[in-house]
Amino acid sequence: MRVLLLLLAVASLAITGCQPSVGATATGIISFNGVPAPAGVLVMFYPLGPQGSSSMAITDTEGRYDLRFNASVRGVMPGDNVVSLSVDNDLNVSRGIVVTDALRALTIPARYRGPKSPLVKNVKPGANGIDIDVDLKTGPQAD
Repeated sequence: MRVLLLLLAVASLAITGCQPSVGATATGIISFNGVPAPAGVLVMFYPLGPQGSSSMAITDTEGRYDLRFNASVRGVMPGDNVVSLSVDNDLNVSRGIVVTDALRALTIPARYRGPKSPLVKNVKPGANGIDIDVDLKTGPQAD
């Protein structure tokens, strides 16, 4: 009987896959002063709760992002998340992203980089569309 239960459990994992699911995804557009970000801006969501993994994305040529836990798992932790925006041109080159003049010229203030950023967004279970516009002179704007 135990063998049968073990076989059923293994078969269930094989059918459903082993990818973790937290029940939330987030996509959106990052803009600076109302203009979509260039390709290559690193977007990080750090959950404010006591547990959970951060998620990341890199903007495309239209400023769009799609958060992932890793290369094979899309998702983000539900709840409040600190949003960090930065540029790492060495990382971009290693990922095959062309470092454009627009990306080179982009200066994101230090306050928006890392887990102490003032940008906080709430992620609901399910699919989320979270657009973020940052006024580089005064600060973040409402969705």
